[in-house]
Amino acid sequence: MAVNAPHRTSVVRSLLPIRSEGLLDVGCGPLTAAYPYADKARHVTCVDWNLMVFGSIPTNIEYLKGDFTQIELEPNYYDCIIAADVFEHIALEQEPAFAKKCVSVLRPGGHLVISVPHLGTFAFLDPYSVKPAIHRLLWQLGLYKDVHNGNCDIRKGHKHYRVEQLIQSFKPLELLHIVYYGYFFDPLLTWAVALSRGSRQFPGYKWIEQACSRELERDYGQRSFNVALKFCKPTELAIAPAT
Repeated sequence: MAVNAPHRTSVVRSLLPIRSEGLLDVGCGPLTAAYPYADKARHVTCVDWNLMVFGSIPTNIEYLKGDFTQIELEPNYYDCIIAADVFEHIALEQEPAFAKKCVSVLRPGGHLVISVPHLGTFAFLDPYSVKPAIHRLLWQLGLYKDVHNGNCDIRKGHKHYRVEQLIQSFKPLELLHIVYYGYFFDPLLTWAVALSRGSRQFPGYKWIEQACSRELERDYGQRSFNVALKFCKPTELAIAPAT
């Protein structure tokens, strides 16, 4: 999980409608009583290929385990879709199917909110790129059999995207809004957590954490480490159910 997850959640919430009838959260992660989007819709559907549920969760949530692109969902149904820190983990060949499924199940006039790592100034510092880079090298040498290590496609690693790439991938959805966030201390804080094995007992950790918090209050534009986009489905794009 990203170190700046609370800030990412607040960014995603800021892009959601005040209240929806149906909300779909793709790649929702572990579900708990503290699920952050339960108040944003009358009915919430959470999907994850490795779904985990802990304790009691809000009663308006249903959850489905499996591959989002293969799960049967009603076309033109959801008012809003969230795909937060998910698209970068999808296998290369599955990216078009993922985007097509989002377009299909979103109702005309509905919104898609997606957040991904951004190809900004300090994208090369991303610690989540280390393991896939090692696996990719082993794969090229014939010493690693899979192209997906359970977290991401090793051929693309923990990919950082440009906004133009996302606009192209999710056509014919129309871009409404962009939020850039994070910069230099964002990946640095993640390194500190990783090197301390999650204990946060790392020299200067508090200082880095405070610097990261201050940094997240600024918009570094196209230099930023992360980006969130809000798309809308044109009203004339109703997808007919399969017969």
